[in-house]
Amino acid sequence: MPRTVIVQKTAIFKLHNPSARKQEILDLVFARYGEAYNLMLHRCRALADRWVRERLDGTRPRPLSPFTATKEIRHLLPQSGELKLAGALRDGLHFDLAGNLTSYCELRREWEQRRERESTDNEPQYPSPVYGYRPDAYYASLAEAVAWSGDPFDFVEWQSRLLREAREDVRPLLYMRASDFNLDRLDNDRWGVTLPLQPRGYEPAKLRFPLALGEWHEREYLDKGTAHAARLCRREAEYYLHVSFEFERQAMARGEEESYLGVDRGVLKQAAYALVDLEGQVLRTGSLGRELHSLQIALGRYRQAAQKAGRKVRAQAWQRRHQEELLHQIANELVKLAAAEKALVVIEALDLQTGGAFVRSQYAKLKRILDYKLPQAGLLPLREVFAAYSSVICSRCGEEGSRQDPDRHHFHCGHCSAIMDGDENAAVNIARRAVYQRAKWERRGGYRAFHRSFGSAEIGRAT
Repeated sequence: MPRTVIVQKTAIFKLHNPSARKQEILDLVFARYGEAYNLMLHRCRALADRWVRERLDGTRPRPLSPFTATKEIRHLLPQSGELKLAGALRDGLHFDLAGNLTSYCELRREWEQRRERESTDNEPQYPSPVYGYRPDAYYASLAEAVAWSGDPFDFVEWQSRLLREAREDVRPLLYMRASDFNLDRLDNDRWGVTLPLQPRGYEPAKLRFPLALGEWHEREYLDKGTAHAARLCRREAEYYLHVSFEFERQAMARGEEESYLGVDRGVLKQAAYALVDLEGQVLRTGSLGRELHSLQIALGRYRQAAQKAGRKVRAQAWQRRHQEELLHQIANELVKLAAAEKALVVIEALDLQTGGAFVRSQYAKLKRILDYKLPQAGLLPLREVFAAYSSVICSRCGEEGSRQDPDRHHFHCGHCSAIMDGDENAAVNIARRAVYQRAKWERRGGYRAFHRSFGSAEIGRAT
């Protein structure tokens, strides 16, 4: 029977043409927020070090949650009057800091434990302070001051870096409760938001801003969802409100799935998939994201041409943006297929490590996207299965094959002579492992015997 769950989605609204006076107040509040964040970081340094020690010696066996950390740091923090911030922003600042400190403590604990076993670099650093607020005009004028070299590439590099620093130096304002801000219609039927900015006694304590949004945002978010929390960000003299909305969804219950959708990272494509039924029989296979390979080839040619011409290559942001777009398109296709087939999505549990540090692969990014898109569609959470030999086991007979061709694109089985797409073969094996039960198959040869059972159509008969 379907169950009702709460899912969250974030919408971004631009503050529509705030007046010069309102911009001045917003910039002042951003500056106060950053100064308060720096003060709090300084006061909490010794406490954070104590948390790390407690995690290492076992005094605190479980990781700190931001809510627990907020309670423990509250006595160290200034009150809203001292901060000259509204009470809602003070609470948001406490929670903001607590989240950063708890993340730092866990990273530090993991690094200390790895250092005891092996030499490791990339020591986690205590959260960085906000180095003071300056408007974009300051950085733009500074960039112009270095343009005397006459090299346009140097000018663009300086200007880009300095403007990026300006954005990073303005910490977003956090409103952690729906009651901290108010979304409603203005007199002209335009949607607007009321934000508390300064404590009582300071004028104005609240400001109201019209929002620039389209009919789609109004229909999909404001009409159907309930505002939960918000962040106000400043980018290049413009202000954006990131609002988290909650939605009720009819979700599939565990055991109601009718198939399994296995996903494997591709060699010449971003993802290969295989749909199998509850008995492990293949229903469909395919691949998504071949555009990524074309994008990588085009980027390589661009870099080569730029280097031959003696120009600096500035394609990282362009590449990152296009890759993110492709990953979201791939995730949308997978979610659409899973919803149509009532499938449980299955992927490999890959812990990629290089020198003790986790690798942020495109596959890991796809997993993070699916982690929130699947619940939003009312589907079951992503299931991870073990990854051992999934790419070299033949999905037809269960014996071990090889991917020896130069591009590793095709899979060849020397036992049954099968030749197939290597990534789709791996996706079939991943999907089938959703029904693998270790306790039942250990007595019959483990996962290799499990995969061989599909070649003789005896799936699931282990006793």
